[in-house]
Amino acid sequence: MPADLNAVMLQITAERAKTLMVELARVPSPLTALFEAEPQLRAFIDKAVEPRLREMGVTDIRRDAMGNLCATLGANTSGRSLMLVTNAMTQPPATMPNPYGGEVRDGAHYGLPGEVVLGKGLSEQKAPLAAILLALQTIVTAKIPIAGQVVFLCCVSGETGRHDAIKSIIEATGVRAEMAILNGTGNRISLGNRGRVDVTVTVHGSPGHSSRPQSACNAVTGALEVARRLTESLNLGAPHPALGKATLAINKIRSAPDSTHTIQDKCEIGIDRRLMPGEDPDRAVADIAAIASAVNGMNDPASGKPWRVEVTKGPFMYPALVTASSAVVTAVIQASQAALGVTPETFHQTNAFDQGYLQHIGIEPCTYGPGEEKYAHTDLDMASVDCTRDAAKVYAAMILQRLA
Repeated sequence: MPADLNAVMLQITAERAKTLMVELARVPSPLTALFEAEPQLRAFIDKAVEPRLREMGVTDIRRDAMGNLCATLGANTSGRSLMLVTNAMTQPPATMPNPYGGEVRDGAHYGLPGEVVLGKGLSEQKAPLAAILLALQTIVTAKIPIAGQVVFLCCVSGETGRHDAIKSIIEATGVRAEMAILNGTGNRISLGNRGRVDVTVTVHGSPGHSSRPQSACNAVTGALEVARRLTESLNLGAPHPALGKATLAINKIRSAPDSTHTIQDKCEIGIDRRLMPGEDPDRAVADIAAIASAVNGMNDPASGKPWRVEVTKGPFMYPALVTASSAVVTAVIQASQAALGVTPETFHQTNAFDQGYLQHIGIEPCTYGPGEEKYAHTDLDMASVDCTRDAAKVYAAMILQRLA
């Protein structure tokens, strides 16, 4: 191991990782009905992220109108660059006891090595953030010259299911990089994921007393007809050898008016349509609309009155896919071998994230870092201190190998 790398590895300890994890856990940054506009998200970056970067001596720090942060360090003379993407937004507290306590426990009780820290977002957003901040802090403190450029992003997103935040900061600053590493996957490397487009189908009828269905037009009945046709008729294409099948899932049904014994005059169906690489989201929406529109003008069987159907495209996320021999995956593997002596496992994710947007604009992405998928969105939201320390070592080694 080169002397510079060895010196940095010795400074990245479990105790330092734990301290950062606890401190980040104690600053709330939840998803709320305001989404990226939630003030606590900007406040989290203001309090827990930007001051740490400035204390390191990082001076090129920019913010956009949404509150996203972009920081760069390094001389940027070698032509090599690496983007490290982090997120502020976590799941809301829900029923988790002490969601912002940063409680430390023995990981053995949860099948994890060493100690764990509990707190909302540690399983997904905050453990990777802690690992990246620790890696950067250690390298800067060691005064190792960086000939390339590190681009650090902290976005006010994380749970919204859309690319708005990362798109905003990249367009506002114009930053680019050869490759990007995103949020944690249990220190495994994700080679890709399906994309997603949200679609809402709204069926309109007319209200009436439910004792007289023949006098109204039941939007719920029309919505059920739309759902039946979609599940029976929509062609989702051939499965992908690595990512499996495209899917359609109805994940919401909401009707109005909210009144007892009333035939509903509006019923919305929420649809999650997963996308394969190369699929056009607009084409996917058009296919859904073609089937749903067949119900437009059909008659409610109870009253003979016609339904009216609307189809609306919602947020979407691009799919992403890289190979096991791609430059970004090779770089993570080489860094892990140098720092830890292990080759990370590779896999494909089921959920969509911002790597699809980055690939769409020409930045080669993968996900790697600490996080515990099985505890995400639960009352035991947690991350392993040892895994966070190990990820920090890999991030630091990747920076030194490629950019120093």
